[in-house]
Amino acid sequence: MIEYTIKEEKGCTFVFGALPIDALARLTRGHSKAVVMDTDLARMAEANFAWGKPADVQRAKDQYRESAIDRVRNGQTASELDEESIQWLAIGEQGRSSQAIFWRINAHLLFPDAKASIKDIAYPLDPSDLGRCRKLLEQVPSVNERFAQVMGTMAGPVWAGLVENWECLCSTMDREAPDWREGKGVATETYRLMKEIIAAAKK
Repeated sequence: MIEYTIKEEKGCTFVFGALPIDALARLTRGHSKAVVMDTDLARMAEANFAWGKPADVQRAKDQYRESAIDRVRNGQTASELDEESIQWLAIGEQGRSSQAIFWRINAHLLFPDAKASIKDIAYPLDPSDLGRCRKLLEQVPSVNERFAQVMGTMAGPVWAGLVENWECLCSTMDREAPDWREGKGVATETYRLMKEIIAAAKK
């Protein structure tokens, strides 16, 4: 039997434990379009899922901020991490591609005795993904320093193509959506360039 618990707190809903997809659909059915699922809040609260209205989500993140940082700081690998890495792991805006960058560059923390496989390294699929990757590089200088070297040569052909065109992608995104860090704007040309680069790398 699959067990999970639900907690309602400060306008947000948290689910702890394995939740069947049909149960998740029932729980979220009928919600206002203003309600958003937030994986970063879920991570900070050690939940499997978390959702709420944006203002409530932000208040909940503020509430869990210190405990999330303390949890990472007291973890097994904390002694090998700089403060910026600890902050990003605890409260940073993350997605699969930004996590791929961080853990590929810090592969020794996950694979101390063996090389990590590069076959399934996630890469950014759209400007939102790209934005999360850019925030990681801005917030964690130690990752930014090795980004081009590692992701350009050790993470597969798609990442190699993206790294080769990184400056062009960033400048295009900055021009199209100067407020992308706040989640504002539309980056249509950036998305087109990303798709072209990914398609070319897969040939």
